[in-house]
Amino acid sequence: MKSGLFCSSGIRFNRLNILLGSVALLLGGIIYILFRASEPVFFKWIPGPGLASWFGFARQSSVTFSHSLPEWIVFSLPNGLWAFAYALIITGIWAGSKSWLRIFWMASIPVLVLGFELLQLTSTIPGVFCLHDMAFGIAGLIIGILAGTKTINPNHYEKASS
Repeated sequence: MKSGLFCSSGIRFNRLNILLGSVALLLGGIIYILFRASEPVFFKWIPGPGLASWFGFARQSSVTFSHSLPEWIVFSLPNGLWAFAYALIITGIWAGSKSWLRIFWMASIPVLVLGFELLQLTSTIPGVFCLHDMAFGIAGLIIGILAGTKTINPNHYEKASS
């Protein structure tokens, strides 16, 4: 049995893609939760599931450590990790598909990754435009697409033995 999941279109979606994407999302979320200022939009959901006391303790415990981290880790790395995860998963799902929806979803990668920063630049959405965020987003986007494209293809020996 091959190690991978098969989507409805028959595309092989490697478990490694799911694992890497999940780790990137989790790590970006942990950095954001532990080391960023409490932003009402992001932290509004925490009290609902009863996680407020746990997150409060975790954030309080990480204050000392957060001052020793470089700013790019706290403020830009989560964007790159989220861009990587999104690009990896979308590329993995749609690689090899002939559907017109593939174009829509593949185009959504740079639109979402870069769009938020550009909308902040024009003050269309709240936030601060940052070139570091753009750079990390572009790097995450490129690495995610390359990794998604690379891991989705069956190994060459599987093709040769068929």
